[in-house]
Amino acid sequence: MIGRLGSKPIFYTAIGKDNDGEGLLSRLEKESGVVTTTSSVYVAENKNTAMYLALLDGNSDLVGGVADMAALSKIPIPSVEELVGVEFLVLDANATPGALLEAAKNGIEAGCRVCLDPTSVPKSRLISSKEFLQSLHFIFPNKDELLAMAEESGGGHLELAGSEHNLHAAASFLLSRMASDAHIVITLGTSGVLLASKVADAPEFVHFPAESVPEIKSCNGAGDTLCGAFVHALLQGAKVDEAVRFGMKAASLSLDCAERAISPAVSKLRFA
Repeated sequence: MIGRLGSKPIFYTAIGKDNDGEGLLSRLEKESGVVTTTSSVYVAENKNTAMYLALLDGNSDLVGGVADMAALSKIPIPSVEELVGVEFLVLDANATPGALLEAAKNGIEAGCRVCLDPTSVPKSRLISSKEFLQSLHFIFPNKDELLAMAEESGGGHLELAGSEHNLHAAASFLLSRMASDAHIVITLGTSGVLLASKVADAPEFVHFPAESVPEIKSCNGAGDTLCGAFVHALLQGAKVDEAVRFGMKAASLSLDCAERAISPAVSKLRFA
């Protein structure tokens, strides 16, 4: 996503020694502008390249999936030396909790701002330790992932239905455990985005109504699109609220694209 917008991210991953893995890396470079190196990609001899089949309902909402993700346990961890000079380290919860913690700590030591996409409710519960949270500057959860992270990290039981009070309480609790100047960008589906920001006296909340989309053709990939566009906008000098609006604009393009998780049309967007 970030590469499609013109930034040049280095991608750390693990693939199987198969045609799927080689094809994936080739497409990432040619279609998405993603950079990989021999040290950022681990080729697992006895594992398949990670595959995920999503099961969607009539509204294109996720109801289940089938996955083979074993190779991702081998994702290389970038060292402090490799991260020096990097502005943002973006993590998702497909790596193991131990690997994510080590990568985040290396990022902090190197001077990065560390971002997290929690990926799913079950994985959100695995990555909610106090030590990990204090390394994070940005989190991009949906409301269920937010509530699960807060509950698992000691914020008390919160219903996943997610009332406004519960969302504010969960975000406030997580912000109290995160790095200074931290932000949580909470996706609310058709209700838009809630931005929770850590300030000196009390957390601040700003609601951004949803962008108008002619027809929601697929929800798959919209959150990833928002996260990538948000980070790209910050790299271009955007303020946090401007980055949220730009991320929502990009996400609306993916919502209108049934063929791919991230719409190719996002490559035409420019932050000005």
